[in-house]
Amino acid sequence: MLNNKYRIILFDGDKHGRALLGLALRSALPNSEVLDASSAVEVAHHISAGPVDAIVADPVARFGEVISITLDIRKRYPACLCWLFSGEGSLPSLRDCVGRGIDGRFAKTSSGFLELPKSLLLRLQWFGELKERLPVDNTALFSSIFPGATCLVSDDGNLLMVSEEFERLVEQPRFGLVGQPLVQFWLDEEKREEWNSRIARPPRSWDFVGRFRCSRSDKPVMAISLRMLGSEPSGRKLWAGSMTDVSGLANAGVSSEPNTHFVSNDAEQIAFALSHDLQAPLNSLASHAQTLTSALQDGTPEVLAAAHEVYGLTRRMQQMLDGILDYSLVNSLDEKRDIVSLDSVLEEATANLRSMIDDSGATIESQPLPALAIARPQMAQVFQNLISNAIKFRGARIPRIRISSVETGEYLRVRFEDNGIGIDPSEFDKIFEMFYRAHKDSSYAGIGAGLAISRRIVRAHGGEITVESTTGRGSCFTLQFRGAAVRTIPQAGSAQEAVG
Repeated sequence: MLNNKYRIILFDGDKHGRALLGLALRSALPNSEVLDASSAVEVAHHISAGPVDAIVADPVARFGEVISITLDIRKRYPACLCWLFSGEGSLPSLRDCVGRGIDGRFAKTSSGFLELPKSLLLRLQWFGELKERLPVDNTALFSSIFPGATCLVSDDGNLLMVSEEFERLVEQPRFGLVGQPLVQFWLDEEKREEWNSRIARPPRSWDFVGRFRCSRSDKPVMAISLRMLGSEPSGRKLWAGSMTDVSGLANAGVSSEPNTHFVSNDAEQIAFALSHDLQAPLNSLASHAQTLTSALQDGTPEVLAAAHEVYGLTRRMQQMLDGILDYSLVNSLDEKRDIVSLDSVLEEATANLRSMIDDSGATIESQPLPALAIARPQMAQVFQNLISNAIKFRGARIPRIRISSVETGEYLRVRFEDNGIGIDPSEFDKIFEMFYRAHKDSSYAGIGAGLAISRRIVRAHGGEITVESTTGRGSCFTLQFRGAAVRTIPQAGSAQEAVG
């Protein structure tokens, strides 16, 4: 049974207003301890005496002081709620409240004295239920202690809690966001439909990328990773979401000219994403994973499940980081290129995928391939990405992959044909975008970086990569190289077949 005894600090310089609200709070929360404070010193005294569940403050002309006090409280008690209660002319504007972590705002009117205690009680009860349901302390997720824009989402898609960084992202205060559907922030109708579909039958963890509605004029592309934390007593699922701005990657345009190099600004955008948008949440998640792991010695099944979820999220973020690193390192391709047999590149790629090939029973057929002036490790990565995708997106059939080449005086084409589930023609261009996943089903692992990296590598070699596909019948990816790059060394030997 929930313990509904709360410690609430009532910070108000007006003793008459403090007395009247104190009476209303004690009436609505009879078992709670309502602590009067008319100065910061008295607030500090109450904090030192034990945990604080909420602070209700009349900022008048001391809004900055109230926020500073709240931040100090949350350093010790991250779940502490902050409510403002002041005269209508003294309440801070909505804009002033953005990024402050304010959970409620009421005007000091006759209706306000009645409504504030009811609203505060409902929020305290809900937060108490959440903490009882989740034995691991996740409250830091929703405070400024946790870096990045984070949120808690119910299975109906509504926001239940948001971090201060999330408030700044959308330029709305916390008390205006709670209860709103997150879907409204996705700009594209297609993305909103996809979001609603995912929410209806979500897996335990999933990722989503789309243009995000906020005050910024450049319409940022945000990636959100959601992980199940548990359920409310009512049975509703709870999802913790962590958002990352990937605009620098999604908008890192590549010229249609095959020999175009990326400008330095692109590298700067990627470096920023690495150092700021991904490193901070990844480090924090690793720290949380350590804390959870240490609790497992005497932990419950819920603790074990939470530890696995945090670990999974950390791995996911690491994969994203690795993908961006691979993507950004393509610029170094000009340093060294050798005339390399593409047959040997294929051998290296299949050796790296040997376990995957054996487990799936895949058959890989290849005709003799020519040689090409390439950076071998990067081209092997392209081959590996295309083969692993063909195996991964195979449907119910045993994978069959055929690799061949066509060479003329003008171009060299290397084709990768498979018998997989195929790709809808409307997505032919999108699949080469960073973090885009044509197949959203959680049974298909991945972050949507492989084809984006492959295209960048091929273009850096003066080539292009294209796709043809029929849904349900398979796909064919073609690497095409023109000009001097196709001067090759003929390779002897007959067709070869590797059967896994």
